[in-house]
Amino acid sequence: MDSETNISYTNPYHELIRKTTFSSLKRYDKFLNWVSGEFDLYLQDESNGLHVFFPEGKFHIKSDTKNETAVVAEIHLKSKVLQKGIDMIEEIMSVYNLLAKNS
Repeated sequence: MDSETNISYTNPYHELIRKTTFSSLKRYDKFLNWVSGEFDLYLQDESNGLHVFFPEGKFHIKSDTKNETAVVAEIHLKSKVLQKGIDMIEEIMSVYNLLAKNS
């Protein structure tokens, strides 16, 4: 279930939401680790999923699934600049695609 990115605007942020699936909790954790490494220059909080704060906004990757079967994760990004948000989602999804290729 690789869905399209839903985009909305709530002053002052553009909100981009995308859902992704992983075959296991282990793959989801690996994805979070790789994304964290990709954005290691930004402030991060890993207490509940992964929160990354960048100059124009922030994103949060979180899963509600807590078992070893298919994991559905939601990427929720807020950005004051729409193009920056789109670029960030594309960068996150490139990590997802790289992980999917290496399975």
